[in-house]
Amino acid sequence: MDAGADGIELDVLLTRDGVPVVTHNPRLAPDTTKGLDGQWISGDGPEIAALTLEALQEFDVGACHPDGPHAAKHPDQAPLGFTAVPTLDAVLAQVAAYERPVQILVELKHAPGADHGPGPDAFVDTVAAVVARHDLFGQSFIHSFNWQILSAAARSCPDWPRSHLSCSRAAYPDGSLYEGSPWLDGVSHDPAQMAAQLFDRGARVWSPFYKDLTPDTLSFAQSLGLQVMTWTVNGTDALQTELARGVDGVITDNPKAAVALRDHKV
Repeated sequence: MDAGADGIELDVLLTRDGVPVVTHNPRLAPDTTKGLDGQWISGDGPEIAALTLEALQEFDVGACHPDGPHAAKHPDQAPLGFTAVPTLDAVLAQVAAYERPVQILVELKHAPGADHGPGPDAFVDTVAAVVARHDLFGQSFIHSFNWQILSAAARSCPDWPRSHLSCSRAAYPDGSLYEGSPWLDGVSHDPAQMAAQLFDRGARVWSPFYKDLTPDTLSFAQSLGLQVMTWTVNGTDALQTELARGVDGVITDNPKAAVALRDHKV
């Protein structure tokens, strides 16, 4: 927020005792996590869903292992002192108290047909209660690859703007766009048909992987009234190209570079 970003994206999972926490991966990652002994954990870390909040917050996620892939990918990331995985409640409290309004993409991490944990409706209700506590529906979007989550939000929180993430299997082997995909909750995987059906369902934002988006699809989606926000765009050249083609927003790991381009300082 201090870098001047218009908004932030938060990945949300639930602990075993049903507390929404802000973290990306379903398991604690060995290259970003230290255990109770202060040493980097090894192998697959425990699942977030298998830990109570109290147990989860005993782990330190404030730094990257210097020899790990995360440090190589983000060399400018500064280590912090002991830092626990934060609750969504704590993060939204900071956003609500910030000196200017900041948009929030609240990404619910949930796989279709998950055999444990709450279903889409219960997950949405749990997270929505936290957003409501901080009166942030007006400056946030519910955001997910699992469009069953977004259908649940349309039922229970119809005024909460919905952002539909997508990714092709040409880009990632486990992408969500393919014929019969449960991730799409009945929406076509064809980009043009998809945009029209999302608009008909009341979607506010379509958020495709940036390499999946064509000029024609961008133009068509925007002509319907959808905002198009691409992910994850890093590097000055890629950010410059993406902003120049007229998307409504970009999700990036480098907000300083994106803000400088937005403000025509690069």
